[in-house]
Amino acid sequence: MVNILLVHGAIADGSSWERVIPQLQDAGHYVVAIQQPLSSIPDDVTKVRQALDQLRGPTVVVGHSFGGCVITNAAHGAPNVKSLVYVAAFAPDEGETVVEHAPQFPPLESTKHFLVDAQGRLTLPQDDFVRYFADDVDPVRARVMAAVQGPSDAARFQFVSGPPAWREFPSWFVVAGNDQIIGAPLEQWLAERMGAKTTTVAGASHAVMVSNPDAVTTVILEAAG
Repeated sequence: MVNILLVHGAIADGSSWERVIPQLQDAGHYVVAIQQPLSSIPDDVTKVRQALDQLRGPTVVVGHSFGGCVITNAAHGAPNVKSLVYVAAFAPDEGETVVEHAPQFPPLESTKHFLVDAQGRLTLPQDDFVRYFADDVDPVRARVMAAVQGPSDAARFQFVSGPPAWREFPSWFVVAGNDQIIGAPLEQWLAERMGAKTTTVAGASHAVMVSNPDAVTTVILEAAG
């Protein structure tokens, strides 16, 4: 059995994994879900690397959305990493930002609805969160997710990524087939570039680990295998 480190994305928190965690635990794995500060990508990377350094033995590192950018940097050079799993996630290469390749793909309506407050913190209005982030999630659960979303720094879109861990470790990728935050075509392209073993969940929203926990769990367990 291995450790599994779960890393949430922006405008989210560790409860994103609540429907995946019990299944991983029931399979006998030790699971940790990080609560990231979301104050900057470097701050998030530091938090994840500290958690990773505390785990003994082989560890599967899983990132959702912006968590993919975080694990790409935090897992670089870590001696205990067994594999990486990207769940509807960004996966930049060295020297890239997460928006580097977005212009190659159809624009997403959701990008027009993000708000940035006076402190430079990014959120989605709650109705838009349900509509674009979690449209296939149970409506009550989706509204709760929208209410507890973690505001994140808007500057993270300009963060320049370092050497990517996905060039060092076996990688898996879950593509959300109806992702309206990153977009399935971009996710598929990123997965192909990294040579990841890819699973596409047809019709799934960006919150695929909430709406389709069994599919996401299956991929993580395979990466832990």
